Amino acid sequence: MTAGVRGNVIRRNLIVGNPAVQVDLDHTSTRGVDIRNLADDAANTFQANVCLTSVNAPCPASAPPSMTASPNPIPVTAAAVLSMTTISWMAPGAEAVEVRIGSPNGALFVSGGSRGSAQTGLWVPDGMTFFLQDISGGKPLTEENTLAMVVVRLQRR
Repeated sequence: MTAGVRGNVIRRNLIVGNPAVQVDLDHTSTRGVDIRNLADDAANTFQANVCLTSVNAPCPASAPPSMTASPNPIPVTAAAVLSMTTISWMAPGAEAVEVRIGSPNGALFVSGGSRGSAQTGLWVPDGMTFFLQDISGGKPLTEENTLAMVVVRLQRR
């Protein structure tokens, strides 16, 4: 919304993941966000919109943090003991996350921003647990900073 705009109702929009890099390239004086309201406070009405980032517009996070494995369960032949999957996460409000294996401070699988995905190698056994850890601002790898977890299962055919 540009400065001076008045009397609009912005309602029930899903505005998630606008490419901040592209916005930064096109508009170098601003940082990219999902909703940027440059109009005066209360000049427009924002209702039930979903976004991850906003400036001068009320906009809650879209959902609580989550992590999934796909496929899960992983179909395998009767003799297979290892397989591969893709781990995906959403962590609204977290600036930096790590996905750890086996425990909150277990082996590092991948690190990244508030959302992403990464494919494992052919090393995932039945029952492997992945932990999504909020490490924003140097938070420690503890249970209190676990945002989500997923247990991966193998399904014999």
